[in-house]
Amino acid sequence: MEMMPGRLLATATTNNLWWVGVLLDAVATLAGTAGKQLLRHASVTKKLRYYPLGLVCTAMIDPAFDISAYSFAAQSIIAPCAGMVVVWNVLLAPITLGEQLTWTRKLGALLICLGTICVGLFGNHSEVDRTVAEYLELFARGASLVYYFLFVLWSAVCWHFYKRGSPYVSGFFVGAYGGSLAGNMFTTKAVVEMLECLATSEEGVPSGCEQNPFLTPWPYLFILISLTLACVSLYLLALGLTKFEALYMITVFEGFMIISGAISGNVVMYEAEGQPLYMLVLYSLAILLILLGLYILCRGEQRLAVDRASRTDADDVGMLANQTPPDGSVVEIPGAFEPASPPRDETAG
Repeated sequence: MEMMPGRLLATATTNNLWWVGVLLDAVATLAGTAGKQLLRHASVTKKLRYYPLGLVCTAMIDPAFDISAYSFAAQSIIAPCAGMVVVWNVLLAPITLGEQLTWTRKLGALLICLGTICVGLFGNHSEVDRTVAEYLELFARGASLVYYFLFVLWSAVCWHFYKRGSPYVSGFFVGAYGGSLAGNMFTTKAVVEMLECLATSEEGVPSGCEQNPFLTPWPYLFILISLTLACVSLYLLALGLTKFEALYMITVFEGFMIISGAISGNVVMYEAEGQPLYMLVLYSLAILLILLGLYILCRGEQRLAVDRASRTDADDVGMLANQTPPDGSVVEIPGAFEPASPPRDETAG
């Protein structure tokens, strides 16, 4: 049996529990969204008792379920589930913030949910146990090196527009690059697979974990890379939030996270290998469906912001009109309409 680059065919099995990974990541995104809203609620209302609960959701429940999801499904399936963050924000807003559930919010949330389900249905359902050497071979393949090179070029483009672009363009590329970094989770997926392989390996059964991979330095390097990417991406998201409204920036961030996660999962992790062409086409259409849902949500929120600003201006005009005295006289503001003094003639004696 010929061995494909970076994978051990003897340990390749069909994974029928991919849907568990999708559900786990849905719980992770729900916990993360609820935690962020609890932290914001505590900050606005000064009710400090909500801080610990918010921190538990964001710092413990969210990452625990997110990492667990990678042990049940491929990276190319889990990464697009990040779009559920926006869905949970939209669905929780009427409850936590008293906001209206508009048709754009309903449609956008529906498309993202459908796209997430389709990604799970049409994504890679194979599970492979690999040795450390096989992971190193996988990450050093020609296709992987091309991906790294193109990502460096993308990084240079983002840096250029961040430094030289207008405030709008600069903020957009900050969010886009942060999401692109966050989507590169192949090192996280590798570490989770190593842990799972080590925990489930049995003597006499073909496995990629005949030797403990954690007795080598490579898993710890992968962990360091994952933590670095996560911290830098969150910093860039925070930086972008200082320039744009939260939903717009989070939508940009999550959109590019989905794109980079899908590409790196299929290219670097080799998850597209062996997939029929029609499945890859359907998977790509599912990704586009999620991105379309994010776009509809984003455009809808921008229109709502414009409408709110227009109503505020109209209310201000109405208040000024109501301040006119009953007798119809005009209230003069001293100095407001006084003509400017003529220039002094320096030649006059």
